[in-house]
Amino acid sequence: MLQQVAHRRSWGWRIGFSIMLLLLFTRSPRVLAQAQTSSQGLDGTLQIAHLGQCKLDSGQVIQDCKIGYRTFGHLNAARDNAILFPTWYMGTSEDLMQYFGPDKLVDTTRFFGVALDALANGVSSSPSNSVGQHGAAFPQITIRDMVRAEYRVATEVLHLQHAHAVVGISMGGMQTFTWAVSHPDFFDLAVPIVGTPRQTSYDLLNWQTRLDAIRSDPDYKNGNYTRPPNLTLANELGVMTLTTPMYRVGRTSRAQYETFLAAARTDDPSDANNRVWQLRAMMGLDLIGNSHIATVAKNAHPKFFIVVAAQDHLVNPTPALDWAAAIGAPTYVSHGNCGHEIFLCDDEGILESVRPFLAGTKR
Repeated sequence: MLQQVAHRRSWGWRIGFSIMLLLLFTRSPRVLAQAQTSSQGLDGTLQIAHLGQCKLDSGQVIQDCKIGYRTFGHLNAARDNAILFPTWYMGTSEDLMQYFGPDKLVDTTRFFGVALDALANGVSSSPSNSVGQHGAAFPQITIRDMVRAEYRVATEVLHLQHAHAVVGISMGGMQTFTWAVSHPDFFDLAVPIVGTPRQTSYDLLNWQTRLDAIRSDPDYKNGNYTRPPNLTLANELGVMTLTTPMYRVGRTSRAQYETFLAAARTDDPSDANNRVWQLRAMMGLDLIGNSHIATVAKNAHPKFFIVVAAQDHLVNPTPALDWAAAIGAPTYVSHGNCGHEIFLCDDEGILESVRPFLAGTKR
């Protein structure tokens, strides 16, 4: 049961249903610290890297820029065993802790894991927590801006000259693709999980609908709200697209619908502006542009292992699979009914595929 709760917190929309909701609708139970240059013996403690100004693609800057991160395990003598793990949409490094450990996705007996809080997630610099650029005054960010700040943590704070891998889920997978394009020689292995190198038309429609639902909330007030808007419609849309119709029908009976709906409407407590800023960052992601996908993929030097869900209703798997085909990268395709919540269906399969890849030969 607790493990399934953790999985629900671990997704793009931070779907964290209550224990009551899980009991009703699922089948099987399942501090701020100052930035430190030391990377040893700090398993799971939240740390804050103070980066000064963070320059953005827009030409603007984030003042007093901060990035949250957590470390797990130890750097080896060569300082080249780090695995970087950026967060998903509205996720935090705390949510990522479930993926680090001796028997987890990132084997901490062998690797030095680094969970990185993406910009605008409420832990790192965000509209909700910025003092000088609060709320709607916070500059717009891109996925590339997130990666640029995370790279500074890796190099300026943790003093890494080279990393072993970058792994990410959902928006974290989008950052993984971006890491490979922006810093192609900094790490050896890339594992984007239900991520994409560019948004499809369906993805853009999905994000736009979510964005419009937030903006149209009467309490949003163009981001200048004084009390948190309810965002009922945006929350409903998030729950609807996170899995699949078959998954939901199999777990929520007609009789349970009203209780399910009440929980769905209040599902995501994240700050509204944070949600908008990260939504727009995802909408702007297009690593291919006018180039051919094979050209871009081949210029990204890390070896890829790409994980997708065939029935993903949130992030279409086609661009990621096209990327894999262009470079002959191995893939793991889940055909379960869980959709974007891929770990609910294929936890063991993903672990059995990804862990050997991370432990295998470097590029």
